Amino acid sequence: MLTLSADCFGRNIVFPLREDLIEVRAGSLPDNTIYLPYKGVSRHHFSLRREKERWILRDLGSKNGTMLNGAAVDEIAIKTGDLIQAGIIQLSVKTSSREIQPLQLSETQSLRHDPETDRVGHVPVDSQDHIFAFPNLQFPEGFIPGKSSLMEEVFQKLHAISESDLNVLLIGETGVGKEMFAQTLHQSGKRSKGPFVAVNCAAIPADLAEAELFGIGERVATNVSRRKGKMVLAHHGTLFLDELSSFPEGLQAKILRAIEDHAIYPVGENRPHLSDFRLISATNQDPKDLIAKGRLRQDLFHRINTVEIRIPALRHRKGDLELLIMGILQNISRKEGKYISGISQRLFAALHEYSYPGNVRELVNILSAMVALAHPGEVLDLHLLPEKVRDRKIEQDMENILQTDLEKASINLHETIDEVTRKLVLHALKLHRGNITRAAEYLNITPFGMRKMMKRLNIQKDGAE
Repeated sequence: MLTLSADCFGRNIVFPLREDLIEVRAGSLPDNTIYLPYKGVSRHHFSLRREKERWILRDLGSKNGTMLNGAAVDEIAIKTGDLIQAGIIQLSVKTSSREIQPLQLSETQSLRHDPETDRVGHVPVDSQDHIFAFPNLQFPEGFIPGKSSLMEEVFQKLHAISESDLNVLLIGETGVGKEMFAQTLHQSGKRSKGPFVAVNCAAIPADLAEAELFGIGERVATNVSRRKGKMVLAHHGTLFLDELSSFPEGLQAKILRAIEDHAIYPVGENRPHLSDFRLISATNQDPKDLIAKGRLRQDLFHRINTVEIRIPALRHRKGDLELLIMGILQNISRKEGKYISGISQRLFAALHEYSYPGNVRELVNILSAMVALAHPGEVLDLHLLPEKVRDRKIEQDMENILQTDLEKASINLHETIDEVTRKLVLHALKLHRGNITRAAEYLNITPFGMRKMMKRLNIQKDGAE
């Protein structure tokens, strides 16, 4: 199998020309198969099309032309050892004997340079180029697997049970992506060709829950037609029940019976429908607490909890944050059709300090809002950060200062006020890129007062102390 290999500013990225591909396109727009947002690369620069046993390279009317081994070409067959040049990017044609996961080339260098952003440095938006240790796991579209030690433990368990039919209970806070992990199990197992049926139990009214799960028989009520329930629709596939403890105890007893017998009795019918499905359940609370409060039947818990997998909160796996940010930005950029050059180091530092009570879902929302507000090609920086993230950092700083002082035998009021003021001034300067006038407006003081305060606290314009 031929592959295209490019050394993109220290990142070696490989794109396989697999047998199932007919044609691939390369260019600077996200809609290309090979995404090359670099200087000199046209929006649609060149294509490679399979013709029998050969790959044909064709220039797509690019502004700077497509080069093969140093010579401009319009259309020509490629072979191992050839060098394709598009703008400043050079791709080597190589032969690979092993199966390679398809990775799209992504932006690894800023095209527009903001002097203030360059001053602090920026982290480029890049694709996932790490080697994943569990190649048999099939992830749903848009899912970004972490590689921290905590996540490796999760993937080891998923890997071990992917081909089995064991019932699984996923435990994790809201927003950690429990449904994504359930889909991973489904797509990686022997039931992958069957349906994946997800039920958000907390969103179903109690009086409709039984009909939603088990279905409705004929002539049960006026103007109510017969329909299949979620448990029957999951036949030969996977049934995912999220927040099962939301259902009343009586319904939980019926669910337990259905899980044990795989016999589904629609509302108003005495004849069962057999359904063969794998059950994956999820909860955002500790099951022991739910049982103690009477919200989860203990016998149902033991039935659904054959294998227990705990998904760590994002704040406990900050080592995955850079990978998540880059992957999420890449997904958003493609979805919205907006190219983002990267993020600044100081923005990444601010994102790293945040606690993410909403976990990965909240991170996606934060980055989506920033991309929406940014100009195409911009390097994301602190001025785009949502207020809730900025304000939470200040709240944490203030809490830390006050907590430290309260633990002392006595408090020096002037020193405490100076420390709080210093944090607020530094925050305002960082937020407004060292612009004293805007920082002063943010703090509701005059620029003269701001400069006087900075001099007294020995703070430089760039936020240095």
